[in-house]
Formats: sequence, C-alpha cells, structure tokens
Amino acid sequence: MINQQLCPFCSTPAMIGCEHLAVAAEGRYFVRRCVELCQGEKQWGLLRQSRHQRGLASGEWSPEREDYTWLETAFCDEFLKRLRWFGGMEYEWRSGPKGAQTGFWVLLWSKDPQRLWWELLDEFERQARDGRSRVVGSPKAEVRRPKAEPRSQSSLRL
Repeated sequence: MINQQLCPFCSTPAMIGCEHLAVAAEGRYFVRRCVELCQGEKQWGLLRQSRHQRGLASGEWSPEREDYTWLETAFCDEFLKRLRWFGGMEYEWRSGPKGAQTGFWVLLWSKDPQRLWWELLDEFERQARDGRSRVVGSPKAEVRRPKAEPRSQSSLRL
C-alpha cells in the first residue's frame, strides 16, 4: 500500500479501520456510497433534478457541469465540508490481488459517522427545497437593463 492514511482522531491505519472512518470507497463509487449511507437517494435525485432544471432555465447547464457533481472533490466541497460532523477526506492508493481491485480510494472521516450521515441527508433536503423554490419562483432568468446615465457636454470633447 502506498500513502497509507491514519485516522485524524485516533491514528489507526485506514486499512484496519476505526469508528471514525465513515466510508472508504473507490473514487468512482464514493458519491454513490455517501448517498446510500445517508439513505438520501430520493433527496439526492430531487436535488439533482432541481439543479438540472435551474441550469437549463439559466442557460448554464452542460454535461461537464453535471458530471462534475459526481466527482468526490466537488461533492465534498458542495456538501460535506460545510457539515459540522465532517472530519476530513483523504486519498489512499490500494491494491488487491486482482488488477481490477487496484486504485485510489477516498476516505471520509468523522468524529461520529452516523451523525454525519443524518446531517448530509438534512443538507440534501435543504438544498433541494431551496433549489425548488428558486426554480418555481423564477422559471426564467431576470433581465435587467443598465440605467442610462445622462451625458455631459464635457465628455464629448475631442
């Protein structure tokens, strides 16, 4: 194992695990595992749908932006770092007996993982609710025109 990480709370190696290791997952499965562990599949779906609709309405939607939400770093920045029970996120290179079992794993730490999952579910619900009210209240982007300033004669000199 390369770059073995230790628990930031009790210094136990991540490979052994401790009560502070909320999840250890391959990078490509990290977001899905977080959503499953907080039991927020429905709320995550609503949140993604409202963000998609808001992006379409504002003209800011793109497939790249949609894919970015699924990256562990973006997910951590947008959802996890603001949580009170978030303890940290690290990467660890793990290799298994088969080539398919080798890769970067994402480690999510928390002083109390169960509270972290409850808090993440609450965050999904809050953001989905806030996003839905923005989409419903304003289906089209508001257009504002700049105020015309009166011209002064001194600005027209050559």
